[in-house]
Amino acid sequence: MIRLAIVGAAGRMGHCVLELAACDDRFDVVAAITKSGCPMVGKRLSVGSKDLLITTTLEDECDVLIDFSIAEATSQWLEICKGRAVPMVIGSTGHTDAQLTEIKLAASECPILKASNFSVGIQAVLGLLGRVKAELGDAYDVEIVESHHRHKVDAPSGTALAMLDELGVGATVPIEVVFGRAGNVGPRPAGQIGVHSVRLGEVVGQHEIHFSGPGETVTIRHTAHSREAFAAGALRAAQWIVGRPAGLFSMADVLHHSGA
Repeated sequence: MIRLAIVGAAGRMGHCVLELAACDDRFDVVAAITKSGCPMVGKRLSVGSKDLLITTTLEDECDVLIDFSIAEATSQWLEICKGRAVPMVIGSTGHTDAQLTEIKLAASECPILKASNFSVGIQAVLGLLGRVKAELGDAYDVEIVESHHRHKVDAPSGTALAMLDELGVGATVPIEVVFGRAGNVGPRPAGQIGVHSVRLGEVVGQHEIHFSGPGETVTIRHTAHSREAFAAGALRAAQWIVGRPAGLFSMADVLHHSGA
């Protein structure tokens, strides 16, 4: 059984991972961690057959740590995982370039899997985007619209940024990215991709990629109906990374090399 520590256990995603893991025979949840000052610190949660104390530190030994905290907190847990040689699954988003560099450097010392989205469906969409854009050609304008709940603190979503990366692979026209539009922006130039963020209510997550060209529009849409889609993927990643060598991995590695 895999000993699992969950950081961000009091948050929406972390708590969903906690509930799913507590009912999963593959895992033994040994730590439910949140930030200092959180009202949940010191309280007990009954999930599945477990009675867990919410703490701010990792006292017990674990085989893997899942981080669904915030970007600023990732650095602290990177140091802890490096010091203990514990694999880390990072689901927090909104990291700065400096923080992303820090993650890459840490991956030279311990295995790290980072994903902006753990949904299997999203991974399938990401795999399609480059091919669709290449086959449609430069005559098709591209727009990305992502929608999330009103509590999400970063925009655009990490998934939207991952989509941009996929659309940029092999581009024959220089890509200009515009995050929203306002004022007299003029005609749309060739190669521009618009990215738009919507924040409202309790929307779990929706991403739309629109390709519009002569006489037609093609839309690829992914809608998450519950956070369990992400939580299940995070647990799949946590199981996969245990025993791996140091390195920086993605959900594509999990899905394409599950038997490796």
